[in-house]
Amino acid sequence: MLAGFKVWKVDDASLVKISAGTFFYAGLLLTEGIGLALHKRWAEYFTIFTTASLIPLEVYELVQEFSATKIVVIIVNLGIVAYLALGLRTHSK
Repeated sequence: MLAGFKVWKVDDASLVKISAGTFFYAGLLLTEGIGLALHKRWAEYFTIFTTASLIPLEVYELVQEFSATKIVVIIVNLGIVAYLALGLRTHSK
């Protein structure tokens, strides 16, 4: 029954790659969080960039397997990016 799960197909090399990616992503989020906590302008731009960088992955996933949930996630993410960009724009005036 459990043999059908993809988890069982993960080898050591894949785990190392996943761990490195997770470590890198955690470092990015830590940098972003510290910058926002210190009210740094660059952190606001960085937040928009990191949020928007997920959109191509979401579109790829949607193309691979269509679902209404994935469309909702993309729309919500686009709305968040627009909200952040507009907030930064009005804040800079």
